[in-house]
Amino acid sequence: MSNKKLSKNQAISFSIISLSLMLIFSYIEAVLPINLGSIGVKIGLSNIMTIIGIKILGIRTTLLINILRLIIIGILFGNVVRFAISVAGFCLSFIVMAFLIKRLNFSIITTSIFGGISHNIGQLIAVAIITKGVMVFVLVPIYIIVGLLTGFIIGIITKLIYDKIQLIMFD
Repeated sequence: MSNKKLSKNQAISFSIISLSLMLIFSYIEAVLPINLGSIGVKIGLSNIMTIIGIKILGIRTTLLINILRLIIIGILFGNVVRFAISVAGFCLSFIVMAFLIKRLNFSIITTSIFGGISHNIGQLIAVAIITKGVMVFVLVPIYIIVGLLTGFIIGIITKLIYDKIQLIMFD
């Protein structure tokens, strides 16, 4: 990102647009789940705006936007168990992505890959806690591969969109 900052009005507008896009992306994923056998997979379209948000709006604002997204999606499409699993995946992936972007200055694509993997690991941890069983961890290799692939795809899309946003907003 360039050294220019968003005005207050730009930040509010971008936050609202980000939340709206996250809700649309979540809806798309809710109605078009990808099933690999008994393993439900979502590509993580909302992470596009999460990564862009961390880079442009900062960690706090992006965290708030995502909390609102999780609550709204939980009310519209979920149940308590699904909500808990989603929150666990989000929490781990958000911490990892924020750290990689803000502290280590990792690229968008690399950050997205680690975000995808950590989201899946966070969900597996939640399932293990909810079911009080560790057998779910046999899925770790599959979920790492899925997280790597989906993170890579989302990372490429995010990089393309972020570059366009940079041109529009800051140049």
